[in-house]
Amino acid sequence: MPIDHLRIALTFRLATAKDVADIARISVRSWQAAYRGILPKPYLDALATAKREAFWKQTIARGTPRVILAQRDDITLGWIAWGPSRDRDPRRTVAEIEALYIDPLHWRKGAGTLLIEEAIEAAASEGYREMTLWVLEENKRGRSFYETLGFTADGAFHPLNVGGRDVDEMRLRLKIQ
Repeated sequence: MPIDHLRIALTFRLATAKDVADIARISVRSWQAAYRGILPKPYLDALATAKREAFWKQTIARGTPRVILAQRDDITLGWIAWGPSRDRDPRRTVAEIEALYIDPLHWRKGAGTLLIEEAIEAAASEGYREMTLWVLEENKRGRSFYETLGFTADGAFHPLNVGGRDVDEMRLRLKIQ
C-alpha cells in the first residue's frame, strides 16, 4: 500500500486511558517479534500486558510523554510516545521518541513512518529542533528503519541488562527542519 494512500486511510489521535489494553498488547507482541534472537526466549515468552497497562495508564494521565495512536477503522495498528528528552544533558530544543511500536501484523506498511512524521511535526510546532531515540544496537531491523528516515548515530551508548542479558542501546538523532 503506497504511503500516501495509507495516510488517508489512517487516523491519528492522542491516546486515552481507554487505549491502554491496545497499547500494552502491541508493545508485548512487538517486543516478542522484534527482539527474538536478541533477548532471551524465556524472558520474551513471559512478557505480559498487565504491568504495561498500569504503566501506560499512569503515563497517559500524567500527559508526558504524549502517546499518539495510528488507527484504521477503529483498529489500533501502532503507537508512538514522545516528549522532551530524558537525557541528562538535554537542551530545551531536543525531543525524544521514547517508544514506537507497530503490531507485527502491520509492519512494513508505513504506519511507523507516519507516526514518526506526526511526532516530528508536533515537536517542531512546539519549538523542538532535534529528535532523538534509543535503539538496541543489535536491533538491525529497527536501526535500518530509523536510518532510512534520516536518524544517525551520535556516538552515545547506554548499557542495559534485559531479561538477564547485557545489551547496549545507542542513541540516534535527527535534525528537525
